[in-house]
Amino acid sequence: MSMTFFIKNKGERMEKDIIIGKIRTNKKGFAFFIPEDENYPDVFISKFDINDALDNDIVEVEIIKEKTEDASPEGRVVKVIERNEATLIGKFQSVKNYGFVVLEDKNASHDIFIPKEGMKKAKTNDLVVVKIDKFDKSDKNPTGHVVEVLGNINQPGVDILSIVKKYDFPVEFSKKTRAYAKSLDDKLRPADYKNRKDLRNLLTVTIDGYDSKDFDDAISIEKNGDFYDLYVHIADVSHYVGENSPIDRDAYQRGNSVYLMDRVIPMLPEKLSNGICSLNPQEDRLAVTVKMTINKNGKVKDYSFYESVIRSDHRLIYDDVSDFLEDKANIFHDKKLEEALLMMYDLSKKIEKRRQDRGSIDFKFNEARIELDKKGKVKDISIEERRVSNQIIENFMIITNEVVGGHFANMDVAFLYRVHEKPDEEKVTEFKRMIGRFGLVIKGQDLYPKDFQQLLKEVEGKKEEVLINNVMLRTMKKAEYRRNADIHFGLASMNYSHFTAPIRRYSDLVVHRILKDSLKGKIRKEKDSYLKKLDEIAERVSTRERVAEEAEREVVDLKKCEYMLDYIGDSFDGVITSVTGFGFFVELANTVEGLVHMRNLRDDYYIFDEENYHIIGEHTGRKFELGQPVRIKVDNVTMESREIDFKLVEKDDKK
Repeated sequence: MSMTFFIKNKGERMEKDIIIGKIRTNKKGFAFFIPEDENYPDVFISKFDINDALDNDIVEVEIIKEKTEDASPEGRVVKVIERNEATLIGKFQSVKNYGFVVLEDKNASHDIFIPKEGMKKAKTNDLVVVKIDKFDKSDKNPTGHVVEVLGNINQPGVDILSIVKKYDFPVEFSKKTRAYAKSLDDKLRPADYKNRKDLRNLLTVTIDGYDSKDFDDAISIEKNGDFYDLYVHIADVSHYVGENSPIDRDAYQRGNSVYLMDRVIPMLPEKLSNGICSLNPQEDRLAVTVKMTINKNGKVKDYSFYESVIRSDHRLIYDDVSDFLEDKANIFHDKKLEEALLMMYDLSKKIEKRRQDRGSIDFKFNEARIELDKKGKVKDISIEERRVSNQIIENFMIITNEVVGGHFANMDVAFLYRVHEKPDEEKVTEFKRMIGRFGLVIKGQDLYPKDFQQLLKEVEGKKEEVLINNVMLRTMKKAEYRRNADIHFGLASMNYSHFTAPIRRYSDLVVHRILKDSLKGKIRKEKDSYLKKLDEIAERVSTRERVAEEAEREVVDLKKCEYMLDYIGDSFDGVITSVTGFGFFVELANTVEGLVHMRNLRDDYYIFDEENYHIIGEHTGRKFELGQPVRIKVDNVTMESREIDFKLVEKDDKK
């Protein structure tokens, strides 16, 4: 949103642009303004022009200097429209009869002054939730009060609790939801079995992590000649969670389950997520089953949907299944089960090949596996292995989601799709320019998933691989939910849906309801009110997904920093993954990343060569470039900003 208005200056009438948007401050005093109108670029705000705006406030900004080729436009804050109402978390510091809260947000440019009456018994080094009461130009710092004391910063679990509070995740379910969950039986009732296909005779397994508790998918498989019959059973959550019920409203508000290392903030109460809805072994459970007949080329030739009753025979663990399939262990001693697992492995490879042939993009990023002790402290950080059993489940879930989405696209009814649009033309142009510096080319005007896929194969194992993967990912748009079908660019798939995780994703619960209505011949007429409701659901679950991802990333960064605190002064081998004008980033074997600041390169004056992605010494010609192995020493860890600083270890250093 923007407007044009006129002001008088020394008798002259002048036209000014006033733009509305959000301000993001920096500890150094300046800020950037992000306009609501996407047609406007971000605007630089000097520390003298911020006035009384705070981080994440909605403000009006006046453009005082237009954009040039080399610089962003500049502006000044005219008015604060809306104060940031997000929960603010910080460390309390007591000073005689008053206190200060130092905010955790690295962009926060002010501490919060807390008068005695607003301290709420907070003590020095307590993490607190704080609310701003007053801030104007005459104040040096905003004035606020403590809303809640979370505990001392060294108390186990307080660090993650602060992130829970920061993102305002609901910890408690409503009273009505808790009462309903409590009323549910642990076993199925006779009425639950009616009008369902009995699939309890099928050999059925779940394959999950060793610490998983909510099992929302199970697999059965049979072979008929050259064809496979793959059954994907998904927990029938919609049987228990009625539309517009209190538990449904709670689930909608949450949008998804959030996984924060040592705790889960579930979308559904534990009685459902880990109990009656979870496909636990040796228990009759209600499911929605997708049966797919798949040929030797991995193509689905036929499919059916059932409301079913199943009984999982085995609760299997990823590592055990992978060990068996990779000939590392023979632990099952069950011929029928082993045959089924080998069949799954064979079919999975065929499905994956077919998807790869059409251009599905597979990024090569190392994911951290963080192990915590009972007190929530990090024991170890290693690389999370993506083994064959993980790939089997991934491939089976993807093809199931494609079948469900494709079914409803062909029916031309209102539905909820998972959409991943093609990258913007401007970003693609910039990406092509960047890869050209490495002698890489994407041919043709139109961009296809296969172009990205082939490029990733071309750089695999090369020094620029990490950079290309990262920049390609930033070039892409974020996946989101929509009522209208469109491409899923990353998977090179049309009409994709999310169906396979209704215990932890509200989008999937909605898809289940639509599918079950269709099975019963109750597909709704596409009234405007219903279409509007689906649009609102799509926007809500997309937003909640992004918030959950942000929080989960922050917890990972927090724990990596916590882990490295014990290694300050120690040396490690690493690889340069990114080069910037202020230094270069180094990634260690355990995925921990830190920055070697340019100012700490003391042997020469170093210049950033942006075109060639390296730093070079002006006198020595010494280079630091992508993929280069280096030895570093952990210099500093800043918990508040989640940043780790490295120093280069030279040959003559003792450590």
